[in-house]
Amino acid sequence: MAKGEKFIDIDKEFLMATATLIGTAIGAGIFGLPYVVSKAGLLPSLAMMFFLGVMMLISNLMFGEIILRTAGHSRLVGCAKKYMGESGKHFASLVSFLMLYSSNLVYIILSGMFLNSLLFPVFGGDEFIYGTLAFLFVSLVTYFDSKLFSEIESWLVLFLVIVIGAVSFKSVFYIDVRNYATGDVSQFFPLFGVLLFSLGAGSAIPEVVSIIKKRRDGIEKAITWGTIFYTLAYGIFAAAVVGVTGAATSEESFAGLSLSIGDGVVTAGFLLGILAVATTYLVINDAIRDILRYDYHLKGKMSWFLASIVPYLFFVVGFRDFIQVITFAGSVTGGLFGILVIIIFYNAKVKGDQKPAYEINIPREISFLMIAVYLLGIIYEIIYNL
Repeated sequence: MAKGEKFIDIDKEFLMATATLIGTAIGAGIFGLPYVVSKAGLLPSLAMMFFLGVMMLISNLMFGEIILRTAGHSRLVGCAKKYMGESGKHFASLVSFLMLYSSNLVYIILSGMFLNSLLFPVFGGDEFIYGTLAFLFVSLVTYFDSKLFSEIESWLVLFLVIVIGAVSFKSVFYIDVRNYATGDVSQFFPLFGVLLFSLGAGSAIPEVVSIIKKRRDGIEKAITWGTIFYTLAYGIFAAAVVGVTGAATSEESFAGLSLSIGDGVVTAGFLLGILAVATTYLVINDAIRDILRYDYHLKGKMSWFLASIVPYLFFVVGFRDFIQVITFAGSVTGGLFGILVIIIFYNAKVKGDQKPAYEINIPREISFLMIAVYLLGIIYEIIYNL
């Protein structure tokens, strides 16, 4: 080996881009997934996870090609305006706000659940109080400066992935295969919404493209392997938790596990879960504030107030069911996002500014099938909650 030659050639850009996609995907959804899997049954759940995982891979690759065909730094709203006009921009803005606000409502609920599980034995209280404390903390930090938290978010997500891996590994020794025999077809739909919420990582695609733009030939590979990795991680974690806790699986996974595998790893999961959820909540809150400030020209205090208060108001009036909210967020906002990406994708094929680093040729029949699946999910969720 020549002097100065590296023994292992590590593609840092590829790893960073892939990690960004994985870190965006692995969030609140992974905590709710084992619960709905335990209700619907493992094998049907894994089949749906595979089906939706393929859809998410296609959607992520579509969005990546859209970004690559568009000159400048573009995200969903900018691409919608360019390829669909003003009406497309307004629709994309609506979808973006629905996604961001519903995600932060999920984070308020989940923070309350985690904090209550950890602190109730010492301080008492309930999930509403702890959710309110999480809201106040995030609002205050966002008011002053949340940049530090955005910088450490990727590290917290990395540690969370490690803990989830440790929990999955330890759970293997406590699995009872009889727990996999449970399942109810009537519980199948909540699984659809939670999976869409969990597997959706489209918001990270522009950042993935930006990270690896100097080696554009690696973008498709980063999106593909990142999507495959986080889909497999969800499947392994859900199978491990359900195998241990079965019908007793708790909504946020860890409380039920603590009764079976002990408190050590589970407590670490709670702590890192709280930190990861809180930092993601902060980053999203900051993103909403920036959209209101720069795209809609609201003043600083008003943009901060609207970014913070809207999801909390829904929390106060009674939207506190973790699984119900995450199902809505996945089915409706995830479905709308997916449909929008497909429509923009075909417009960008014709109107794009430049030749992309990669092209995917999806038969229109597949795209129509995906749109039909998204629409069925949206319609069912709206009718179900009327």
